[in-house]
Amino acid sequence: MRKRFFKRHGFFGGLLLTLLPFVTDAQPLDEIELEYQRQGVVATIRLTGPVQYLRHFPESHGKTLEIYFERVQGVASTEAWVDDEVRKSPPSGLIPGFTVTTRDQLTKPKLVIEFSREAEFSVEAGKDRRSFLITIRPDKQPVSNAPLPFLPVISPEVKPAAGTTLKPEEEAAADISRQARDLMIQARDALAARQNEQAVEVLNKLLLLPPNDYTQQGQEWIGVARERSGQPDKAKVEYDLYLRLYPDGAGAARVAQRLEGLSGKGGAKSPMTAAGDEKKPAPSVTIFGSISSRYYYGRSNIATTSTFNGATTTDSQSMTDQSMLITSVDASERYRNENYDSRLVFRDVNTKNLLSTQPSYNRAIAAYGEIKGRTQDYLVRVGRQSSMGEGVLGLFDGLAASYGDAQDIRVNSVAGALVDYSPGAKPRFVGASVDKGAFSFYGINQTVEGTLDRRAIGSEFRYFDDKRNAYGLLDCDTYFKAVNAAQFMGMTKGMYLLPDGTVSFMLDHRKTPSLSIRNALNGASTSSVNDLLQTMSVSSLRDLAMSRTATANMGQVGITVPFREKWQVGGDFRLTNTTGLGQSGQTIDPVTGLPISQGTGATTPQGFVQTTPGRGLERSVTGQVIGSSLYRQGDIWSGSVTLSSSSTVNGHTVFFYNHNQINSGWMVDTTLQVSSFKDQFGGTTTQIMPMLRGSYRFRERFTFDTDLSYQKIDTNGPQVSTSISSLFCSGGVRWDF
Repeated sequence: MRKRFFKRHGFFGGLLLTLLPFVTDAQPLDEIELEYQRQGVVATIRLTGPVQYLRHFPESHGKTLEIYFERVQGVASTEAWVDDEVRKSPPSGLIPGFTVTTRDQLTKPKLVIEFSREAEFSVEAGKDRRSFLITIRPDKQPVSNAPLPFLPVISPEVKPAAGTTLKPEEEAAADISRQARDLMIQARDALAARQNEQAVEVLNKLLLLPPNDYTQQGQEWIGVARERSGQPDKAKVEYDLYLRLYPDGAGAARVAQRLEGLSGKGGAKSPMTAAGDEKKPAPSVTIFGSISSRYYYGRSNIATTSTFNGATTTDSQSMTDQSMLITSVDASERYRNENYDSRLVFRDVNTKNLLSTQPSYNRAIAAYGEIKGRTQDYLVRVGRQSSMGEGVLGLFDGLAASYGDAQDIRVNSVAGALVDYSPGAKPRFVGASVDKGAFSFYGINQTVEGTLDRRAIGSEFRYFDDKRNAYGLLDCDTYFKAVNAAQFMGMTKGMYLLPDGTVSFMLDHRKTPSLSIRNALNGASTSSVNDLLQTMSVSSLRDLAMSRTATANMGQVGITVPFREKWQVGGDFRLTNTTGLGQSGQTIDPVTGLPISQGTGATTPQGFVQTTPGRGLERSVTGQVIGSSLYRQGDIWSGSVTLSSSSTVNGHTVFFYNHNQINSGWMVDTTLQVSSFKDQFGGTTTQIMPMLRGSYRFRERFTFDTDLSYQKIDTNGPQVSTSISSLFCSGGVRWDF
């Protein structure tokens, strides 16, 4: 089975068998899936780590959708997420295509969804706390009043008048209609020859094209083809989808009558099935993805003024901070037949640093194969993949499998090796979990260099309905005998005092970094756990790891309220507290050769870490206002003010953002951030950072975008003042296929 699976997928199978050696989990986006449901097409945008949904805008329709979220630093990896990562939606002829882009991860994290045309949608958080669900209403087109013949009647091709020059978008639409008409002819010929499974395959290709003159006709006839193939259940799905897309007219009446005739027959043979037509439909293959390349450049000027004994000196220097070319490949192949749905996914980022002081590297973000049953509830995924929970701490190379329905009972297993950049051996793990309704229970055992690294048990709870949802997590490490993470988050809509508003909340308690025997290596002079075990016992190593692990607590409440038709008002209040670390490790006196608890002398493998004070209670409150279509159709305006205070720093940040669609294909974004902070010693820091970003999309497949930003940071202290001015720019092109 495995050999045939990779052979069938050719090039992509080869990629999976030769995984690249370097990888990062700093990319936020994992995958995008489309699923056809009664209320519309549901797009699941899955991320590589847990997030808390805050708000989205606009509320229900537009060409640009922005989803604001807060990253949850829990059990999973805490690496910083990158901006400007782009993922393309799978092809569909029923909804507008779209791209998902990560923006402002260090300030106000959000996903920007750009549809190819206006769309109607609704947004909610996914049940796995690391995804967003966008329900997109399929396009509705007028129906035909002509009766349905035994075979499709295909209208003649409409050609432009002689001498007429079509615009690029008109030429692209005409080309799509020509392709669709050719497919419709093939489907008609297959139906005439009673090759119904071939007709299904051809009509599926037609429906994967962007909406055209033959989309409606193809949707009706794929139901007919499935019915004639002896697939009444699948015919029901196609007929039901047709009625949701085209609810008016004689065509809808015909389809409704057929749907009623199939009701209650289950797997029984349809009366429309001709003898010899009960063949299984031919498999379908879809390939899609994108290739992009982008150049980044940055240059800074630094001026430092120092005062000592009444004398003032100023030092200045200029440097090039960035000069790199980043090329990304995102390719997916999907193979479907009657029994299973399989995918091959490959994502890779190549960074070519043009500065001699910085290394170049290539990192595979994902490279896996997946098989999911269509008649049975099972899933198997092998290769480089993001964690789907079960206590796994981020990206890994390995195997994940599940069997059963979560509403009844589902069992899951996972095994592999974590992929990270830290020197030394990579941790290996094996785990299992059980899902039952709203609850999940898991256990995991992880080792590094043959030494126990982490052993945890945990549970997750999920509750969702139309107006509220809640999620809970408890991860306990039985080896360290401590709670590694405890989280409770949720959202409710339509409260008594805010009938149109939404309230979100989150409580988070966690170890930082996550409990692991490798925490003992923080500050050590070695990257090997076995080297430390040469000088201490296992229990002492565990105590050292525990002493080099802090505890973070956070509570947050967010409120979002629609204001009139074009406005939305929101606010967030947050409290955080991170404990300090005590002194740990020891050094050797160079004279006596005895251990001493001071930061002098020769360093032992465990190293010496000075006492790190806690950050105390940190408070922040943010108010945000978002408006749409204020100046021109489809524009988005956003402004926010954040006030923050702690025992060491107090200050504020003002953020402004504008998104404009200038004309067909052109978009311009403008941002401005201004902040000011004052520390406990009287020093002040001010920062101003404007940015201008522009993009142009042509022929629905190519996108060019560029940005220019400037940053000015002034720090004034009692004796030293520093002024930093930086200029950054980038530009790139992306091809979607």
